[in-house]
Amino acid sequence: MLTPYESRLILAWLANAASRIRVRKRAEDLAEWVNEHIEALETNLAEHGYEIDAAGIAKFAVQCEYNLPRSWLMPPCEISAGKILLPQQDLSFSRAAPTEDYGKKKRKKKKKAQAWRHLRIALRRASEATQAIKRDATALRLKRLAGITCLDDTDLQVMELLLRYQAQPMIESLLNDLYEIRLYRISCEDLNNPVFAELLGISSNTLLSRCAPSAPLVRSGLLGVEGDGDISVVSRLQRLCSASDEETDPLPLLLGDPAQAELEWQDFDHLGQQRADVEGIVRGALSERTKGVNVLLYGPPGTGKTEFARTLAARLGVALFSVGETDEDGDEPLRGERLADLKLGQSLLGREANGMLLFDEMDDLLVGGSSSPFGLFGFIESKQASSRLFMNRLLEENPAPTLWTVNDTRCIDRAILRRMMFAIEMRQPPPPVRQRIWARQLERSGIEAGPEDARSLAYEFDATPGMAAGAVAAAALLRDGDLGAVRRGVQSLSRLLDCEKPNQGIPHGFNPAFMQSDEDLEALADRLCATGKQRFSLCLQGPPGTGKSAWIRYLADRLGMEVTQKRASDLISMWVGATEKNIAQAFREAADDGSFLVFDEADSLLADRIGAQHGWEISQVNEMLTWMERHPLPFACTTNLIEKLDPATLRRFVFKISVGYLDASRAKAMFRAWFNLPPPAALGSLQVLTPGDFAVARQKAEILDQLDDPSALCMLLKAECDAKPNQPRPIGFLH
Repeated sequence: MLTPYESRLILAWLANAASRIRVRKRAEDLAEWVNEHIEALETNLAEHGYEIDAAGIAKFAVQCEYNLPRSWLMPPCEISAGKILLPQQDLSFSRAAPTEDYGKKKRKKKKKAQAWRHLRIALRRASEATQAIKRDATALRLKRLAGITCLDDTDLQVMELLLRYQAQPMIESLLNDLYEIRLYRISCEDLNNPVFAELLGISSNTLLSRCAPSAPLVRSGLLGVEGDGDISVVSRLQRLCSASDEETDPLPLLLGDPAQAELEWQDFDHLGQQRADVEGIVRGALSERTKGVNVLLYGPPGTGKTEFARTLAARLGVALFSVGETDEDGDEPLRGERLADLKLGQSLLGREANGMLLFDEMDDLLVGGSSSPFGLFGFIESKQASSRLFMNRLLEENPAPTLWTVNDTRCIDRAILRRMMFAIEMRQPPPPVRQRIWARQLERSGIEAGPEDARSLAYEFDATPGMAAGAVAAAALLRDGDLGAVRRGVQSLSRLLDCEKPNQGIPHGFNPAFMQSDEDLEALADRLCATGKQRFSLCLQGPPGTGKSAWIRYLADRLGMEVTQKRASDLISMWVGATEKNIAQAFREAADDGSFLVFDEADSLLADRIGAQHGWEISQVNEMLTWMERHPLPFACTTNLIEKLDPATLRRFVFKISVGYLDASRAKAMFRAWFNLPPPAALGSLQVLTPGDFAVARQKAEILDQLDDPSALCMLLKAECDAKPNQPRPIGFLH
């Protein structure tokens, strides 16, 4: 259904075209189109109290539909202040030929030429009769949008024609039937089509300049330029036509609803000072309207990059708009569509002090060229590649603060990275943060769970906030969904994503007094806690099961610190240089989290360099030594093979502790503590007994129902000792 204002626009465009058309065939087509549609225009206007002489216009249009004479051509009219001015002309014709037939033809042609002149005048008068019609809601939104994006009247007219073409079938018919053009995408050839000059009253050169990459229409993102040079209207502009009349502000229509945060500011405590720094930078940029403020959030998937951006916006009290996520149909957008969304968002928020943008997965925008390994080797055509110069300027001049996210910065050109004002590496949240997230998700889904349940999930799984939300939501969908269903769900995903982690709590029944060591480990823990100093390191060496890792967890708990435990399998990589990066990352992570860093199987990371056969074996030891000297917090290494460590490593440890097998007195004390029974005499003969053996023996005794039999328990402990390597065994079979 046409609005009165759209009828006014059509009449103005028709009057412009009629006064400017210079091609006979197109003039005849225009007359035919007018004859077919003028009655519908009259009816639409009459319903709103406006009258035009549709019958007179149709009469002249019929006379002009076929065989217009050459003399119909007249100089184009001028347009001034929205009015159509026809020039004064001499419409005299040449003297008639002496023959009667020639005279009839001449009079007929003269009559057709006069009909064309009358049609132009009638269209002009119809247009003038509708000038009092006020703009409709779409026009008002476009007018306000033009003010926000600094467009002049000509830009506004071009944009309105393109938008109305896509939204109104009659206007679509006008351009399709008269000019045979499809304006969803404008090719370079279409820019030279006289449609714009004839309908809008502008020259082809003016149109070219308005659609140039540096022109406001393109620079603002209202028009998108594809890799092949074609121009298209951004699809989200159609929202201006489909919205209700009450929605007069174009900003919420074009930007969508602001992103809402689900986490809280304290959930990102592990980011430390960087969190406060980026808050201050963005707050200052919004206050001072500073250009070129870009913050990069990078890290593995699921580490909370997008959620941190939302939480930061909530902290600042401003709206965060995600751009370039989908096209107008909700499908995957093309690179050009994502770029147009970004530019449009920048234009719309350029004058706003209460909004910022989020662009997720920025590597999608930088595909090709030197920013992509495929573009580097020429597998992607250059016209599809991103322009570094263009992106550099975009980053330097963006008026609204923009947060960018990427999983891997290696795919981003360094020239792009250099233009970031600040960068935060997003890491897995530490256990206390994960505990709060788990508790919140469980409460929201109505699943019964206590604080200890949330703590157990946090310490058992390195689950990201998204994984936690998914597991809880899945359990809530089950008819009997409970905490067990949550655990099974997150366990299934953890196996897929390698997020399961060993229990890092203090083992059940651990007591440092039972450890056989050259140090009084309980007294050492007391002194370390009393001094309050945290810059120290420890190396614990001894046979397996002697309690090395358990004591470190005990010490970390006494110090009030979380444990960041790294195994050799977490750090050693098949790629050259990757192991060193993983080592550096482990130290940085512990420093940022304020956690106690523990390296298990340190002999794999600190092997003697004398026996090295490859360069990377030396470089990884050097990397460890460098970070050991710089690390400001406690860290510890455990090893079963102290003799394999590089000699230079030992002097880097402040405390070097040897842990061995239990002597008879400690073995008897542990027997009483674990089984609550008097120790048998045979227990003293076990020479390679460790605290870990008691845990295994108790588990076996529970299965075999032998917890009340001291002799059977002693035999279980002896079996654990005999199973250890380098123990003498009898030859042959036992009967």
